[in-house]
Order: sequence, then structure tokens, then C-alpha cells
Amino acid sequence: MFYEVLEIASANSDNADEIIVARVPARAQEDRIEQRFTTIAPALLHPRGSSDRAEALRLVAGSVGQDLRTLQRWMARYETGGVGGLANLRPGNAGKRRVAVSRSFDQAALRAGIEPQQLRGISEELDRSLKGLWASRAEAAGWREIRRLAVMLLQEACSAQALTLTPDAFRLSRRRVEAFAPFRVVNQRRNDRKGFDDAKPRIRRDWTTLAPMERVVADVKHLDVIVRRPDGTLAWPKIVAFLDAGTNRIFVHPVLLGPGEGVRQEHVIEAFLTMVCDADWGFPKGLYLDNGAEFAALTKIQGALGAINEPGARTIIFARPYNASAKPIESMFARLDRYVFSLLPGYAGPNRMAKKTQQVGKAPEAFPGPWDEFCAVVLGLIADHNQRPVGGLWRDRSPGDWLEAKRAEGWRPATVDPVALDAAFCDHDARRIDRGILKIRGQRFHHPAISALPGRTAVDVALPWRRDAHPLARVPGKNWVRLLPDVPYPANWIEGAHESDRRQKAQRRHSGQLEREAPKLDPIAIKLRAAARRVSEPPPIAGGPALDLGAQAELLAEAMRVVPASQSDLSASERKRLREMAVTERLERRRNGHA
Repeated sequence: MFYEVLEIASANSDNADEIIVARVPARAQEDRIEQRFTTIAPALLHPRGSSDRAEALRLVAGSVGQDLRTLQRWMARYETGGVGGLANLRPGNAGKRRVAVSRSFDQAALRAGIEPQQLRGISEELDRSLKGLWASRAEAAGWREIRRLAVMLLQEACSAQALTLTPDAFRLSRRRVEAFAPFRVVNQRRNDRKGFDDAKPRIRRDWTTLAPMERVVADVKHLDVIVRRPDGTLAWPKIVAFLDAGTNRIFVHPVLLGPGEGVRQEHVIEAFLTMVCDADWGFPKGLYLDNGAEFAALTKIQGALGAINEPGARTIIFARPYNASAKPIESMFARLDRYVFSLLPGYAGPNRMAKKTQQVGKAPEAFPGPWDEFCAVVLGLIADHNQRPVGGLWRDRSPGDWLEAKRAEGWRPATVDPVALDAAFCDHDARRIDRGILKIRGQRFHHPAISALPGRTAVDVALPWRRDAHPLARVPGKNWVRLLPDVPYPANWIEGAHESDRRQKAQRRHSGQLEREAPKLDPIAIKLRAAARRVSEPPPIAGGPALDLGAQAELLAEAMRVVPASQSDLSASERKRLREMAVTERLERRRNGHA
């Protein structure tokens, strides 16, 4: 509208070249500029200095109730400065502080004869005091307490400069006090690290671009629902939860613990195995785990995760401690509390000190059914929640809709043998078979596939991670099998004979299979052929020096005959040693030329 009127005015002006194109007005002045321009627009249709323009201004002044002189000034400012000339001028001291401490303090201090430079010094000291107070623990009490303490410090500063003022002069506005409120972050960083971390700048992540099971987030949640154990005692159950970040669906595994117990690695492994065996979930490509020690057992499958990912990919990521906002499963827990767990009978609320009760002054009632019924209800509600639409980046589509869309694009869950996955979490060792039996930790175990193997065969065993569970064994060339305890059969049971016959038949079948696989070889024929290859003419043997055994024998006989009578009572070994010494001495005398 502005430029249309400008074109009309330019066409009717005597000197159109002097019309200044208006600039875009400042945002804070838009309403004022438009109101003034609309008022003088009828006069702009007439040439500058004409009687028609003057008459139009008089008519406008009468119709809007504005002073004619004011309209003339607006017209002149428009003609010299364009549309921007209709805005008010920016004050020369705009953006500058015009109050040192407060209006009342400044006036009282100047009346007391203080110099403006000294007043600015007091203002600067007050600024430092306010910064220090907001950075201290006093910030938790609010701006009123900060102002009260700042007034005390201001009074001390005036006393130090021998400046005496009335109590009414020491007034500080809320704006002046809260101008340094951002310094409270210093106290939060020192004494409230949780609040400081919650206020840190963060980014948003778009999880919708991930494929199903490409990144699974795991965590443990404490339920605010009371249930009964089989022995009748009350308990607060927990869940091990897995969030598929690619579809925003949740998988939960309820856990009922004994008194004083916490979630252990075996609960996490059992929950993971349950998820992997589900036809809609399968094996994940990557895990984002809570920092708790109970999730450390999942690192044992890092090799399997690396085999289905690109080389160098991060397959297992542990969240930073006390960084809940970085885990999308935390917001999922909040929605589950609102739409799922709060519906359950026995829900007592998140505040254990102020539980929600059915009757005032009495303890809350527990879930009425047994533990199996509670698990069935929870899993049913979770299945319904996975069909609930989610807004934001999920575009008001449910996790089930996202899963079906990804399936239509070709995604299929990765399957794995449950027993082989179970063995991946075990501690491994090796044992030798003894007559179809494996002895592990003082106990005897058997399996039809193990009993068929020959004795002394070494097999890999996996020691169980569950309490009171049986170990696993891997049959050579086959998969893992779960061993069975070998218990003695009563003497009068015929079933013992049948079981013994079954094991022996299995071993005979296995032996026959080995016989069919092994070729028949004659070791005697092999040795004879090897000996024939080594037969050749024997090389001549060089002769050594001739030995004069007759002389040696004569000397030896003479020494045996010469035995002093005093040595007749010596032992046989001593007499033998003396004879050998006599022979040695006689040989030495002959060599030296003595008879």
C-alpha cells in the first residue's frame, strides 16, 4: 500500500525526482508509521505547495482530531525522509544506563553531594555484589532474598565512603536485581549438577530413518504397582525394557524379585533371549544400553553383532551416567506411566512417601491376581500401546504402522538359534566323555547326542548363567545341546535297562557311521612298503684299534686274588673298589717302566 500511494504522489508532484523512496520501517515503529502515513495519504495526492494539499490537510485534521501543525510536520518529514521519516527519532542516550543504582538512591546521593564518578563506582560495586549473590546458594531463595542481601551490601559500601542516606533511598527495582539472574547457573553447576545437566543445550535426533532393530535401547524401570509374591508378601516389580528406535515400539519383560534383591545380569539375558525369540523382533544390529552393571553381560554377543554390521561399526554403546535426556526410552517410560501402568490395579504412584490409596490412612491395595495374570495384563497393554499413534517426527503414526511400512520395504527380522544364543552368554570350558557321561562341577550329565560319542572325546561345554540351570555341550560338527542330569535308576526298574540299551545302540550306530566314513588300511603293509623303500647296500665300517683283552683279564684276575687278610671282613662293594684301585696302580707302574 505504501508504494502504491508513493507512485500516485510521484505522478502528481511538480518535481517527481525529489520524491524519496521510503525504506522498510523498523519493526517497533510499524504501527506508528502506518497510522501516520494513512492520515496524510489523502493530502499526498495533491501537488506539493498547492492549495488543494493545504485544504486536504485541514479536512484530515478536522476528521481525525489531530492538530494541523502536527500533520504539516509529518508531511515535511515524509517528503525529506520518506516513510522512515514518519518514525520517532531514536533518543541520543538510547541503550545507555540513565540510572546508576536506582532513582531514589541516585537522587538522594546527588543531594548529599556525591560526585557522579563516585556514584558510578557504587553502581559498579553493586553489579559485582549482585553477580556474586546470584552465583551463591542464596539464588535458590529467589530475587526478593537477593535484593535484601544486595541492599545490605549497598549500605556497607555507603558506610565505607562516609555516605549517610535515609533508609528510603536504599531501594532496588526487581529489574535491576534480576538483570544478573543468569549467574545462578554458577551455583547450579557447583551444587545441583542434575539441574545443571538438565539445562544444558542439546540437539534432536531423527530416529525414524533407522530400520527396525537397527538400534535397540535397553533400560530397567521400577514399576509403581504393588503385587504379591507366591508366598503372599508384597513386592514392587520391575521390567527390563527394549525400545526399537526405528519404529518406536517397546518390548517389556516383567521381573519379580525376592526381598532385598535387584535386577541381575541373568534377568537381562533372559529378557534379551525372550525378545530375540519373538517373531516380530529378532536379533538386533546395535544396542544402546544403560550404564548399569546388569547390562554388562550383553557385551558377550559383541562378536555376533560385529559379524552383521560394517567393519568398525559401533555395535554396543553405553549411555553416559545421569544422562537420561539422551535416551529415547526415558520419554517412553513417561508415556507408559501415563497410558499403561497407571491403569493397573495396585498402582500407587511414583511417590513412595505419599502413595495413592483406596482408603485414607490405609496401605494401598495390591494387584488382585497372581503374578502370571499380572504379566499377561501388562503384556496385553503394551501390545495395545504399540498401536497408539505418536506425534512429532513420527507423524501421528503408531509403531505398528511404522513396522508394517518397513516390512513392505523388505525388512525381515534376523533369527538365531535360541540354544546357541544362550551358550553365547555362558562361561566356556572343555570336558572329555567317560562312557557317555560328562562330569561338570561334581555332577554327572548326559544327552543322547553325547552318549553316542566314543570315550575320551573332548567336547566344548557352556557353564550356565542361570541359577539352577543345566550346562550346555556342543556336539562336534553340530549345534549346542542342553545336557540332562544323569540320575541312578532304582534296581527294580526295567526302564534303567531300556535306557542303557538305547545309549549303547546310539553308540553302535555312531561307531558304524565312523566305520563307513573311514577307509580300510593295513598298517603292516604300510610298514613293509616303507621298510622296502629304505633297504640298500650297507656302507663299509672302518675298524678301530685292537684291544688286548688277555693282558687286561690277567691283571684283573691277579688283583682279585691279592686281597689283604685284614680286608676279608669288608663288604662286596668295598672289596670290588679295592681291586679296581689295585689294577689301576699296576697299570701305572708298567707305563712308568717299573716291574
